[in-house]
Amino acid sequence: MKTRFIMCSILFLVVFSGCKNDKPLETLPVVTPPVVETFNVTLDVLVKKDDNFSLYYTTDGSIDFTKIEPIWIDVKGSELNQKITYNLPENIIPTQLRLDFGLNKDQEDIILNSVTMEYKGKSRIIAIPELVDFFRADESKCTFDFKTGIIVSKIVKGEKSHPSLYPHEANLKPEIEKLIQ
Repeated sequence: MKTRFIMCSILFLVVFSGCKNDKPLETLPVVTPPVVETFNVTLDVLVKKDDNFSLYYTTDGSIDFTKIEPIWIDVKGSELNQKITYNLPENIIPTQLRLDFGLNKDQEDIILNSVTMEYKGKSRIIAIPELVDFFRADESKCTFDFKTGIIVSKIVKGEKSHPSLYPHEANLKPEIEKLIQ
């Protein structure tokens, strides 16, 4: 019995301590994730009902938003502010941005607190009331109160419109250019 105990103890020690090959922490290689070179746009919004938002963009300086497919994101309604992030395709730098705030006809007023543009670790936050310098309401579809960030859909021919904000081209493009330098 004593021999069995000694043999088990020796086996235990060999298994759990015999193959240790510790290296000092300083000698381990540092692995850094690659820098993703995508241009991202994040909205800080209050959206009370589920919806689908889209980001339109151009790359030629125009505001012809029909040339490139928009980026769509499903949005879950919430009583709290939330961040919605659009990731543009890699190596695409926009020159203009259009923000579309949904298709849900039952959507309540939306509050846009800020728009953050990010590229290669640099970011530019545009918050209320400064949003008015860079974005304007599509007046045929909505109103935008730049002091409060409230976007209200207009009723046209008995139907609620899909609100959207267009860029102030002369202001937004230079701001994007500063960010990518």
